[in-house]
Amino acid sequence: MIWYIENLYKLALRPILFYQDMPKGSWKEDSLSFALVTGWIMAVALTAVFFLNNYLPTGLTLIEGIQGQKLIIVVPVLLVMGFAFFAMTALIIGGIMIGAILSLMFFCAAVLDFLLILLGGTGNIFEVFKATLYASAALLAGLLNIFLMIPVKYKLLSFPVWITGERVVFYFTCVYLYGLFSILGRKTHKVPKWKAFLAATIPFIILVLINVVLSAKILPKLAGLLG
Repeated sequence: MIWYIENLYKLALRPILFYQDMPKGSWKEDSLSFALVTGWIMAVALTAVFFLNNYLPTGLTLIEGIQGQKLIIVVPVLLVMGFAFFAMTALIIGGIMIGAILSLMFFCAAVLDFLLILLGGTGNIFEVFKATLYASAALLAGLLNIFLMIPVKYKLLSFPVWITGERVVFYFTCVYLYGLFSILGRKTHKVPKWKAFLAATIPFIILVLINVVLSAKILPKLAGLLG
């Protein structure tokens, strides 16, 4: 985690320097590990919120009215069951989250590499894969949306406001990813700045369209779960 945080800090505040000194090696090594850690952070956060919003209220109802020695016996059993449910949920959400992040990053990398080659780039698609996996760190901005599910569940924040916040956070994330894609495109394919920015435009538009569909068709279905 120290290695991850150091690279995350450098990537967030000094992305040009980060990609200039990007670690050597295959995309299957450090960069893939970096993306996997990002996915697990998102998964554990989502699991924790799901646990607080759903499992915890259910567990509290089970011990309602129990007192004394019976409570001493029941609580450890519920804690073990709660840990088991948390672990199983984390594994399920982790698999989905990591699959989604890797698929999204590989797709963006493939599109970016294709466009850079059309614009005269001379890079290697595997270097683009590696650089794009590091860019997955920008998705950690979604942690804000995840944790805001708690006040929505307990009526401290309305669901429409949460949807609006999700859109704002995602669009800012897309803008930051656009910058990262431009930088990594220039570094991996040795193209001028304007070509790197031009190539990064298409993945940026694709990400925006994905969120338009996500916030319009999929996220509203969470209203029942958070209501």
